[in-house]
Amino acid sequence: MNTTMLIKTDKELKQKAQKLAKEMGLPLGTLVNNYLRSFIIDRQVIFNAPIPNKKTVAAIESARKDFKTGENISGPFSTAKEAITYLKSL
Repeated sequence: MNTTMLIKTDKELKQKAQKLAKEMGLPLGTLVNNYLRSFIIDRQVIFNAPIPNKKTVAAIESARKDFKTGENISGPFSTAKEAITYLKSL
């Protein structure tokens, strides 16, 4: 059974959240429901999503580029032992 929940929030926050949800192809209600489920299951509150600094963003972009071009990629490994052996060889 569904119910309606009315909450007060900042107008700009709501607009930005709706815009981002729409870009992701999701209704804002779906995201709110997912957060509420996580809150119940994990019994924790997360107030801020970490924002990566410029160095981290550059590393992520570099890793994505490498993945797309097949460069600097190791594995796949069939077992953990294979992966450990590879790492020890570096």
